[in-house]
Amino acid sequence: MPVTLPPLPRVPWWGTAAAVAAPVALIGGWTWAGALTPGYDPVRQTISDLAAVAAPTHWLMTAALVVTGLGYVVTAVGLRPADGAGRAVLVVGGVGVLLTAWIPNDTQGRNQVGHMIVAYLAFLALTVWPAVIARNRPDAPLVLRPRFGQVATIGLGVLVLLTFAEIVTGGSTLGLRERVLAGAQSVVPLIVVLGCRRRGSAA
Repeated sequence: MPVTLPPLPRVPWWGTAAAVAAPVALIGGWTWAGALTPGYDPVRQTISDLAAVAAPTHWLMTAALVVTGLGYVVTAVGLRPADGAGRAVLVVGGVGVLLTAWIPNDTQGRNQVGHMIVAYLAFLALTVWPAVIARNRPDAPLVLRPRFGQVATIGLGVLVLLTFAEIVTGGSTLGLRERVLAGAQSVVPLIVVLGCRRRGSAA
């Protein structure tokens, strides 16, 4: 006799709201802060430069990072259909973003060790988490199947390597590469949440 599986839990509205808030706060924050900083070059300069203690937009970019980090954490809590391991790694990524805001650089263009460590932690966790959210059941939505998570993590991993290569070589497009990476990482949780909600509505 076939075993009837209980239906997957749904993502609550506040989980969806958090998933939307994260990319809006991050991308909107760096766009607004950059526009308020005379001479700022978003292609060459990093997001951390906008949140540096000496930067005129310190509080604006810090607030954007805090909202983004909290958005990741709340999204992980609300992403009930996903595997718990993946949700935990997403929480780590969110906490990493919060710590990045809490430990800013003193000045623009100079990365402190503590800031770099927590930033790298956030980048790593936000890259890996899609690979460990899969649910081993036939009714799992596409976004909770192993192939989706593997492709997402590989894609984000390539962006991480490109960003780190720019850091090592001292290239002139670090700001752009970091924005592409951070923006992609902020959108993936929203894609997963919307995929889960669509599957839940269709069930």
